[in-house]
Amino acid sequence: MIKVKVISDTICPWCYIGKRNFDLALKQVPDIKVSFEYSTFQLDPNMPPEGIDRSDYVSKKFDKEQYINIKNNIKNEAIKSGISNINNTIGIIPNTFNSHRLIYWSKENNSQLETVEEIFKSYFEESKDIGDINILIDIAEKVGLDPQKIRKKFNNDDDRTTLIDQEQTNRQNGVMGVPAYIIDDGITLTGSQPVISIVKLLEHLNKS
Repeated sequence: MIKVKVISDTICPWCYIGKRNFDLALKQVPDIKVSFEYSTFQLDPNMPPEGIDRSDYVSKKFDKEQYINIKNNIKNEAIKSGISNINNTIGIIPNTFNSHRLIYWSKENNSQLETVEEIFKSYFEESKDIGDINILIDIAEKVGLDPQKIRKKFNNDDDRTTLIDQEQTNRQNGVMGVPAYIIDDGITLTGSQPVISIVKLLEHLNKS
């Protein structure tokens, strides 16, 4: 069994593309067994709980032509990975901390991959605010978690310190951007990897 620790953020388009590329790669090597564990990273750990206005954020960080080029590049790579719509229309950039808590809790019923997929789909394809606890509870129910139990966890701030510590550890270990993949506690890949590169790496590791 090849172990892959995935360090990602739920508003990172390259993290969604990277996940889908791993999915496509695994279909090409169905005999290779891989386990995934997701670990917390926030692109902006200082994001206010209510999120920030998208247009203000974009205008401060990018010039118009640069942003258009970035969006087009993301769109083209997303289509290659099977994501038909990745340019959401939500007016804010959400705080992602609670979505990471839900991913952490989804280990309880071995549904991390499904939870991550549903969060990405909700945000990028359905333009939903994944900083909204009610949206996250709906996702929890979709993947088989008890919605009342999850609501109670959110209200009680369960595992907040655990997730803060997890993110700090990732940063202390040198993670500066996402996605990042730590394979078998040794090999580290950064950035969204092409499908063929993932296939070749998995085949190599499977022979080792």
